[in-house]
This record gives sequence, structure tokens and C-alpha cells, in this order.
Amino acid sequence: MANGKAKTRNAKKHLREETKMEIVHDYYLGALNKTHLAEKYGVGWETVHKIIRKFAAENDKSALLMGKHTTDSLSEENKALRKEVLELKKRLYDETMRADFYDTMIDVAEEMFGIEIRKKAGTGQSKGCTKTK
Repeated sequence: MANGKAKTRNAKKHLREETKMEIVHDYYLGALNKTHLAEKYGVGWETVHKIIRKFAAENDKSALLMGKHTTDSLSEENKALRKEVLELKKRLYDETMRADFYDTMIDVAEEMFGIEIRKKAGTGQSKGCTKTK
């Protein structure tokens, strides 16, 4: 700011190797695209592009294969997890229905026979119900 004007160009930002590897890792995992990576790490997307291109050049085709393999395996894992979530939701629904059925059955039995089946909170075990060894 020698003449009072603010800097219009960004100062070159030197990234640590760890940060560059995080960028490459995030990119190949398919977690974020270059624009989002640039926002996350506070650099331009061109910088992200150069880091990824340099990594791919230095690591031959293994970088590209790593990216494809990781994305494919994540996709398969994602599908498996979605299937498991659906199965668990169905089981939860079934168990909720079963609990509701038992509650209704107890309500009907209490009303029909005029006896309390549910124990009240804080009541102990009946005297007639002792464990035998």
C-alpha cells in the first residue's frame, strides 16, 4: 500500500504438504468438487486443479485408479448402507406395531376382566413370585 491503494492481487499462499494431501484425498474420495475444495481450504480452484494434476502426474495412473476405486467402493458401501437402513426401518416399524398391539391387548383385557395387568411404577415383586434355585 505504498500509494494508498489496497492490494488487488492475492498474495501467493504456500500450502503445507499435509494440506495438499488433504485436498487430494478429499478430491479422490469424491467428497467435494474442485470449487468446494477451493472454498474449504481458502485457495482458488486453479490451485486445487494444479495440486491434483501434479499429484496424478507424480503418481502415474495409480492416482486415477485410486480415485475410481475409492468412488466405486464408496458407492457400493453407500448402497449397502441404504439397504441396511431400509431393513432397520422396517424392523423398527414392525416392533413398534407389535408394542402397540400388546398395549391395546392389555387395555382390552384390563377393561374386560376389570383387573390391573400393568404394574404401577415403584411397585415391588409380589410375594407369591419368588425365584426357585
